[in-house]
Amino acid sequence: MHKNFWHERWQRNEIGFHRDSAHPALDEHWSAASRENATRVLVPLCGKSLDMLWLARQGHAVVGVELDRGAVETFFAEAGFVPEIDETGPLPSYSAGAVTVFAGDFFEFDPPARYGLVYDRAALIALPPEMRPRYLAHLASLLAPGAQGLLITLEYPQARMQGPPFSVMPEELADNPDFDFQCLTRSDELAAHPRFAAKGLPWLNEAVYLLKPG
Repeated sequence: MHKNFWHERWQRNEIGFHRDSAHPALDEHWSAASRENATRVLVPLCGKSLDMLWLARQGHAVVGVELDRGAVETFFAEAGFVPEIDETGPLPSYSAGAVTVFAGDFFEFDPPARYGLVYDRAALIALPPEMRPRYLAHLASLLAPGAQGLLITLEYPQARMQGPPFSVMPEELADNPDFDFQCLTRSDELAAHPRFAAKGLPWLNEAVYLLKPG
């Protein structure tokens, strides 16, 4: 998964992973993840997700990290915001209202303060199996003691379709040393994603997990 792969996807507007509305799991399950006195939410590999605006409307300070700078600029433009741009840090940042997005490699993101909340809808499933342990270890290093959040994954027979998005099965999460994962819900989503059915998938589940550093 070279960085150019994602830059080219954004340049060609091949962003089938992007939703034109906030994910319904937020309305249904964010209350299970949110913590009293924890307001800052980390959103890794955020793209131009409208989920960040949903979280901001709940009173959170939202911090996203996105590899493609064009995606960051598009997020703020489509939201109608004119962000302040700070080029002084290791990763440039764009800020407007309650949302700040850092443009660059998530593995190079190392802020001075840790986060009490995290939301991952399209980060873990964007990575192949060999990269996921490193991603989760780095994510855990960015979270404060007692942190928690939501993780949304897809499950399908990986041999039937080349990712991304990749299938992340519950056995893999159960074996991860950095987090404890509690499945909140699992639903059959194949009918809602005909493009996956057209690729020959016989089944497709979406799972929502409550995650806590292990």
